Amino acid sequence: MSSNSTQPQTPINGLEVPRQVNLGALATSNQWKRAALMAKSASACRETNSDDSEDEVDTKQQIKYGSGFQAAKAIIHEYCDYSTIHGIRYLGEKKRPWLERLFWVSVFMLSIFTCCKLTLNIWDKWNNNPVIVSFAEKSTPVWQIPFPSVTVCPETKSRQRAFNFTDLYWQIRDFRNNVSGVADLTDKQKSTYGAVSQVCDAPLHDIDFGNKTRKGIEIIDALSEVIPLFDETYLDCKWRNAPIKCNEIFHKFVTEDGVCYSFNSLSPAEIFRAEGIIPDIIFREENRLATEWNVEDGYSISANTETYPHRVLGPGAKAGLYLFMGGIEVDFDDMCRGPVQGFKILLHTPGEVAQVTRQYFRIPFDQEVLISIRPKIITTSDGLKHYEPHRRQCYFQKERHLRYFNIYSQTNCELECLANFTLAKCGCVKFSMPRNVNVPVCGAGNLKCYNDAEDELLLKEFEQGMATEGENYRGQTDCNCLPSCTSIAYEAEISQADFDYKTVASKDKAEGEETKREGMKMSRVSIFFKEAQFLTSRRSELYGTTDFLANCGGLLGLFMGVSTLSIVELVYFCTVRLVSNLRMRRRTRKELSLAASKEA
Repeated sequence: MSSNSTQPQTPINGLEVPRQVNLGALATSNQWKRAALMAKSASACRETNSDDSEDEVDTKQQIKYGSGFQAAKAIIHEYCDYSTIHGIRYLGEKKRPWLERLFWVSVFMLSIFTCCKLTLNIWDKWNNNPVIVSFAEKSTPVWQIPFPSVTVCPETKSRQRAFNFTDLYWQIRDFRNNVSGVADLTDKQKSTYGAVSQVCDAPLHDIDFGNKTRKGIEIIDALSEVIPLFDETYLDCKWRNAPIKCNEIFHKFVTEDGVCYSFNSLSPAEIFRAEGIIPDIIFREENRLATEWNVEDGYSISANTETYPHRVLGPGAKAGLYLFMGGIEVDFDDMCRGPVQGFKILLHTPGEVAQVTRQYFRIPFDQEVLISIRPKIITTSDGLKHYEPHRRQCYFQKERHLRYFNIYSQTNCELECLANFTLAKCGCVKFSMPRNVNVPVCGAGNLKCYNDAEDELLLKEFEQGMATEGENYRGQTDCNCLPSCTSIAYEAEISQADFDYKTVASKDKAEGEETKREGMKMSRVSIFFKEAQFLTSRRSELYGTTDFLANCGGLLGLFMGVSTLSIVELVYFCTVRLVSNLRMRRRTRKELSLAASKEA
């Protein structure tokens, strides 16, 4: 039988005849010619790919000549054959038993699940716990940080000889109860009483007295007139074991506890912005150069031993601050602050506004008190600067702008937030709160309002904080006062003993000294660093970007044998290789169509 017999020709393996025909239809000459052309093309393809295996040739033929489904299937087989991901080639291998395929599918899916699960754990750590606080590599000497600002407030708010608060309190009560023979207070007495009552204990606030608003300078001036005299309070001072006049190192400051005196604090012009500098708080002119220290960078290289804020050269009582303080018994007032006499001392960072009522040490009379300081410093690595503040849970100085303060600290931020909240609730602020010249100052008539506002703000912050208690970070509140990324805290250990100043006074034969100290109570205080060096804590990256990628890459390599090139390979097969195959398929089909039309 000749080659041109009417028997149908066996189709080439893996190829689809463009049109399915029955035995009778194959007699048409055009269909014979087209089939012959396809056979010729397939033969040429086999000769061209003589180095390839039979399966590879079939795959390429299906991509070129097969239907759309066959071409897609062939492309997947091609990726499985060449992929570097472990186990993929067994999924695409032809003529494998279905049990074997099921085994590899199960192993592959289990590997993907385990890898994804562990990768999500790493992502959760990297996203929610990116920061670790650890000890710094080396200890820090005490001369690298400033000596703390020491703010001293006497418990006596008004001298009995200048203003008898106790008598006037009962006089007001008796007058309002219509007790016979009791006169009303004069305008001067009312003004002073209204000012002093704002720094007295809460139980005395049962009398509704005074104006709703007043000028802040009037309150501060009234308090300054009746507080214990400076020379009668600060009797002797030493700094770094050298005698020094107390009025040269202590400066007047306004706090919520009244008018106090502070050592080693920055001036109001350095603490406050221009908007927050008001005449009420300016008590002195600085005759020194600008400070050579800031919280984040510390002292400048050019700073010497006499720089400001002051710093010590070593530990021990002789290297620190010594205070000899006193009070005259006839001036003690037991009504305003209760039957407790002495002083409050607060240690804080220079640049922070002292909030004496929050954290202080009490220095009673007739006692010698030693306060040994252990600094607690937390710094933050530069690697955390690109993190969002809520992730690292702190603010750098330039990240959080305060309206009234130049220096950001959690204390300053909370004080400004309280001032804003009080202004919104009461229409005025307390005389000690930051403000500008246009903000009204509360008088004694609004005393209960601004005290309630402080309690209300604390409750509000508590409720907002509890809403995110289950999270790994502190949630955002209305105040949003995170700690500073570089902060200094001064933790203190206190020891005290009886101070028999009367024996000392009786042995002092200097003329007039015994008379001068008659009727006085005294205290002696020494404040110093306990050790020459201390350990600094440091916030740093627990999982940086490099660590995250390395851990993820290790898991992908362990469970699936995946590398960066494997991912590039997958992208290549899905883009460049796919487009190339489609163009080759379109060109081949176009050539076949043209050849078939010419033969026709």
